[in-house]
Amino acid sequence: MQKTRVGVVSFLNALPLWLALQHEPDLELVPDTPARLADMMAQGRLDIALLPVIEALRQPGLTFYPDLGISADGEVESVGLFTRQDLPEIKSVVLSSASRTSNALARILAPQAKFERAEVSPEQLDARPEDAVLLIGDDCLRARKLGHDRVYIDLAAEWRILTNLPFVFAVWAGPPAALTPALHKRLRDALTEGRELVHDVIRYAAMDTGWTEAELGRYVSEVIIHELTTGARKGLLEFTRRAVEIGEVPKSAVDKVLDVIRAGP
Repeated sequence: MQKTRVGVVSFLNALPLWLALQHEPDLELVPDTPARLADMMAQGRLDIALLPVIEALRQPGLTFYPDLGISADGEVESVGLFTRQDLPEIKSVVLSSASRTSNALARILAPQAKFERAEVSPEQLDARPEDAVLLIGDDCLRARKLGHDRVYIDLAAEWRILTNLPFVFAVWAGPPAALTPALHKRLRDALTEGRELVHDVIRYAAMDTGWTEAELGRYVSEVIIHELTTGARKGLLEFTRRAVEIGEVPKSAVDKVLDVIRAGP
């Protein structure tokens, strides 16, 4: 029997979505960064994946489930710029090589800046000459507990200020034929179970990130929102429109989002 190849993000904020799928005999889980999962999907090496939402919009032939993903309504805690300047004064930004959606969001929020991509670890922040460095996921969590000369700006919080809407970072995406109702039910059931399983992982994440178990418990169960609300879908549509304006996605992406919203969960 050929297994369904499922791309999953290794960050703590994504674990509730897929931890319960680990021992499913007909699934092959492929953990990696959001950016590399997007490349694998484009190469046809995955059947479905937890993709950066911007890649679900960019890649032709992909659609996504409207009600499951990674979102935040206000602060996300783990996607942000580490900067020496206020946001309007930032002139140079190092984007994350692990990210696609967050990079586009940074371009929307700091349109005056020049951007480049590079691998920057949390320990290298002081050494970078640029005004700001974008970090995401567990690297961002670690950086917020380290001593350095930069201030953290939460990008989801800035999006909320700009639009008064939540922000969607990632969705379960794939070709329409792969996104069956049966798989949708499995993913919803996996989230229910995964919310319990993730607490077994938190103590190890606390040792790795410098956050307490209580802080990470709140982060993964309250700050990160895995069921996409009507407001989140409105936020996704607004992000798509703004991403079209700066050339990050094709104009057809707006229709793609509208089609998914109209189809409903």
